[in-house]
Amino acid sequence: MRAHPILLSLAVTLMITGGACSRKPDVKSTVSELEKAFQAPAGVPAAAASAPAGAAEAHELVQTALAAARTDDFANGVLALQAARRQPGVSAEQLMVVQRTMQALTTDLANRAASGDEKALAQLKAIERTRSQ
Repeated sequence: MRAHPILLSLAVTLMITGGACSRKPDVKSTVSELEKAFQAPAGVPAAAASAPAGAAEAHELVQTALAAARTDDFANGVLALQAARRQPGVSAEQLMVVQRTMQALTTDLANRAASGDEKALAQLKAIERTRSQ
């Protein structure tokens, strides 16, 4: 049986982006880490006027990704995080957390798709379509 081309390209992408990681990304812990990284300090609204341009948009995209992850809609979570990492005003630490979360979500989808989960395969295809545009 031949490997599906999307799974093969995803596996290569994961090996390239995650080759330096020694542990398997965990969805729950990375989502929690993402939430903490984009949490507004106490008493300060998320979209404060003094925030760098794009920071409010990034925060909203991360909130969208968090909601998607909680409902097992990992494809929309990954797409929102891809958009969030392109926003100005996102710190280097936040970018690293975004990347780890994207990797964890995508790895989970790939594992489930390899086990025959059609919903996971459809979500991987949706992510792949955005990369080819």
